[in-house]
Order: sequence, then C-alpha cells, then structure tokens
Amino acid sequence: MGEPMQEISIKPGIIVLVGNKRLEIIDSVSSSKMQAKDIVTGEILLISPGEIEFEIKRASPLSNPDSGQLERTSLIESASEPDIQLASERYDVLLPMAGKRPLSKDDMIKCTQELKLSASQVYRLLGKLDSSIGPLSLLPQRRGRVKGVKRLKANAEDIIQEVIDKYYVGPGITYQEIFEKVEKRCIESSIPVPSAATVNNRLRERNPRALLAKKYGSKAASQEFEVRGGKVLPEEPLELIQIDHAKVDCIIVDSELRQPLIRPWVTLAIDVYTRVILGFYLSLSHPSTMSVALCIAHAILPKERWLTLNGMPDGEYPFYGVPKRIHVDNAKEFKSKNLEDSCRKYGIKLTWRPKGVPHNGAHIERYVGTLMKRVHMLPGTTMSSIKNKGDYKSEQHAAMSFSEFREWLIREVEIYHKTTHSELKCSPLHKWESHFKNKNGSFSYPAIVDDQKRLLIDFMPFKKRTISRAGIKLHTIDYYSPTLKHFNIGSRCTVRYDPEAIYRIWVLPEGEQHYIEVGYADLRLPNTSLSEFKKAGAELRADSKRRVPAAEVFKLIRKNDELVSSAVANSKEMRKMRERKKTRLTDPGHPLNEKKAQPETPDPPDYSLKPQPFDVEE
Repeated sequence: MGEPMQEISIKPGIIVLVGNKRLEIIDSVSSSKMQAKDIVTGEILLISPGEIEFEIKRASPLSNPDSGQLERTSLIESASEPDIQLASERYDVLLPMAGKRPLSKDDMIKCTQELKLSASQVYRLLGKLDSSIGPLSLLPQRRGRVKGVKRLKANAEDIIQEVIDKYYVGPGITYQEIFEKVEKRCIESSIPVPSAATVNNRLRERNPRALLAKKYGSKAASQEFEVRGGKVLPEEPLELIQIDHAKVDCIIVDSELRQPLIRPWVTLAIDVYTRVILGFYLSLSHPSTMSVALCIAHAILPKERWLTLNGMPDGEYPFYGVPKRIHVDNAKEFKSKNLEDSCRKYGIKLTWRPKGVPHNGAHIERYVGTLMKRVHMLPGTTMSSIKNKGDYKSEQHAAMSFSEFREWLIREVEIYHKTTHSELKCSPLHKWESHFKNKNGSFSYPAIVDDQKRLLIDFMPFKKRTISRAGIKLHTIDYYSPTLKHFNIGSRCTVRYDPEAIYRIWVLPEGEQHYIEVGYADLRLPNTSLSEFKKAGAELRADSKRRVPAAEVFKLIRKNDELVSSAVANSKEMRKMRERKKTRLTDPGHPLNEKKAQPETPDPPDYSLKPQPFDVEE
C-alpha cells in the first residue's frame, strides 16, 4: 500500500513552508486564516491552511538510547505473564487515543467497553501510556498488597461510572435509583457523596443511543436514532459524510457555438454534523470511480488554491479534512474494493446504505433537492418533471456554458453555507466555526494531508501489471519513462490511471513508496479518454477479426478529431464529445491540470550570424 498517510497538525509553534518562506505559526485569526512569522525576516503574515506545503520538523533533543531498554528490561523481570498480557491488550486499545484530550464520547465508549474500565480509569491509563516503553508502561502496579488487605478506596467518579455500567439496565430504571445506589456505595466507602445533579450529568454525558439500548434494547435504539426519520447523530465535524450523485436539472451550451448541449452531473459530499458541503465535483461525464475520487479529494483538501484557479480568490470555503466515515449508496462506483481499500489507507470507514432504506441518505438528498430548486430558476432548466416543465423549451432557452455554470455553483454553495439552516437554527458556516473555535477566541484546524496530489492518485482506478522490456502496457497501450530502468523486467507494480485522460499513468512498483509518472512510449499519440479509445477499437474490430494494435486505434481517433472539427456545428453528439474532452483538460481547478513552473530558457542562437570572438585578456 506504500507509505502511511502523513498529516500536518496545525497549531502554534510549528514551522511550515509556504512558497519559499519558512514560517512559524503564531495564532489563529479565523476558521480560514492564521498569523505566522517569517523565520528569517521576522515579518508577520496572514496565511490560510491551503497555502501550507509541508511541515519542517524541529530537531529533537538527544536522549539516552539505552534508558528505555533498561526500563523495559526491569519491568519485564518484575512482571507476571498475566500482567504483561493485560498491559498489551490495554496498550492496543489506548495507543490510537494518545494525544486526544479530552476523548470524544465515541472514543470513550469504545475504551470503556473494550477494557471494561470506568472513564476515570481510562484517563489514568492514558496518563501512564509511554510509546517509548510500549505496553509495559501500562503494567498494573503490584506494590506488595498482602492477600486479604482491601484496596485503596475508589473515588466518587469511579463509583458513578461503575453504577451506571452495572445498574442502568431495563425499562424500570430511573435517575433517582442510580443516585441512590451511588449514595449507598459512597457511604460504604467513606467517600463524600456527589450531588444528584452531578450523577444525572454523568448519565447525560453518555451516548444517548447506548443508554437507550441498555434500557429498552438495541432494536428500540435503532428505531429511535436510525429508522424513525433516518436520524444519524454524529457529534462533531468530519465524523460522518454522505456522498451521492445528481444529474443537474439544466441544459448547458458548448463554449464556442453556444448551442444546447447536455445536462451535467455533480457529485456532492455533505458533512452531516454541520451540513456543510465538504466537497463536490462537476462533470459532463456519467458518474464513475474517477468522479468519486475527485469528490473525495476535493472534500479532504483545503479550497483556497482551487478557488484562485477558478478565478474566485475572494470566495470563502474554509471546510476540509479527512472524514472518519463516508456513507454511500449501492451504485457500482461505490462498491469497488479499490474505493474501500483507498479509504482504509486514509483511516476512513466506508459504509453503504441498506437496500430499500432510502432515508439513510436523507441529508445529501435533501440538499440536492434544495440545490435543484435554485437550478430551476436558471435559463435552460428542465425542471424536476415533465409536468412541472410544461411548455417551457429548455434547449431553446439554454444559455450557460460549463465554466459559467461551475462558477454559479461555487457561489451558490457559498450562499448556502452562509444561510440559516432550518434544522441547525444557524448557518452551516457558523456550525463549523463554532466547533473549531476555542474558549479563548482562537481557532483550531483539521489536519492537512501532506501529499495532496498523492491523495487523488490513491483513489484512482488501478490495474496490476509487470514491468516489461518496453515499459508498462495498459489497455494495449505502451507507456515508458527512463525511471523504469531502475527496476528489473518482471517487477510487479500497481498502475493508477485517469479514465478521462489516458496520456499518462502512475506506477507504484512493489516495495516502493512513491509513484512514478509515466507517459506514452510514443509521444506523438494524442491524449484521449479511455471510453473514446475503447469505442474506436471496437469500430476497428467490427471490420476485422484480428487483434487491433493501439497505433491503429489512435489513428482512427485522430480522424475522429478532424471530423469533430468539421462537423461540430451539425452534430450534438460530436459537440458533446468535444466539450467533455475540453472541460476535462482545461478545468483550472482539476488537481491533475496544475501546470508546473518552467524555468526561463535563453533564446536559441542565430546560426546565420557570423560568430564574434571573445575578448581575451593580455
């Protein structure tokens, strides 16, 4: 799977690279801006998370490499095998929680249930956890307690949690009964009795679904929180996002002749807790694995650079981050093992909507309905049904090109983010900022994926191939790069590709951690989509039973391109083909279209002029 995902945790004191400057993060200003100081000049700058390229790690102080080993040896010698086994089990559960303070409710429930400990005991173990020592740092402390001598008295917090765990069961249990049992246990242990309000607060802090399941059963809890109204209750941003496709209820025109063309598709990702549109991807092609990959990448990455590339540098879109769970329907592009494996690599759990349970995707479907109501106000709308459309001539009134509609959609999403949501009672932007705003008025930020281009490549469709003498063969096309010479013929590798632009692929040889970008072996071949390449190949095979070489297919594609140029005014299908290719290759916000800065090259010499001798010092 290659190297693990690297993240940048944005907080005061870290050193980052922005452009060619080394900056130290000083403080947050808003959910999308922070103060940073130039390490060299001392200049104070305002930057956004999307401008950060990578973190420059500080040198750590030297430590005694033998000290940890000595401590581990001492602990092993003094511990029993059952204690070591118990410490290992606790370490496996608690290590992913290290550094999280406080733990989220879901994390605490997971720890308490798996370890069968109270919340305060979990926090005490987290305080002892030392990754340099490993599981041995969590060994139970056996300090010579004589058999028969009672342990130290538990504190009131432990008693409250233990009573809730043991006695909050069955439909007849009440808050008063829980308090009375806590009171009795505290008196027996000579511990001050907490107030009834404190005990009730501890109950309310528990996951409501878990409490309902303990009281009335898991089926009743599911009906309350899932089935009735389709409620899913995440407790923070990025805990759950839903993704779905929608065919836009509006016909767009081609960018040259302004003739009616096609209805675009949009793939949307909504954060259920805040209702923000975490990301989206607009395309003229039918939904595919690639459109899902582009939507997920857009959701995870900061949007400042994307807004600038789309000519909207003043737009506000501060939402980004790696989600914990992505919920999708059962469409083919969502059911691939590739998507599940790619999500797993980034720590994302992929779940699917149960068949016949449409309310499981209610949040994303509701937003699609809201968006389409706005679309129905545009020229060229098809409305939501023939009945609603009436006598309106959609093609006759179509006026917006793909790029114009994309710009409208970006602004429309921003308007939605700043408008009060009927269920939230505030705007999605306010809901997001409220979570990331600290008590002192500063802001925290979601971690940023370090290698942003790698993120998209990891979600692309792939094939398994071996390196041959000619390079890599994919879809009968030969690809080559001099970098492949570093590997032996027969080396196995994973090959990622973009079905909408097959002129290059990304190769990850087995055992390597970085992809190699590889282009056509024959640089004269035209760029095209995989569907266009397969269609041309099928036309040739229809005329011949022989296996058709890739070169012949590309020759036919060139002829088709010439045909499109001459017949574009007369054929809608030709214009659709041309516009799909054009929008894919010219989309300024597409991550694979970013142009690398080219170094300035001197003008070539004019060999028609007589050479001039150099001046030589005597």
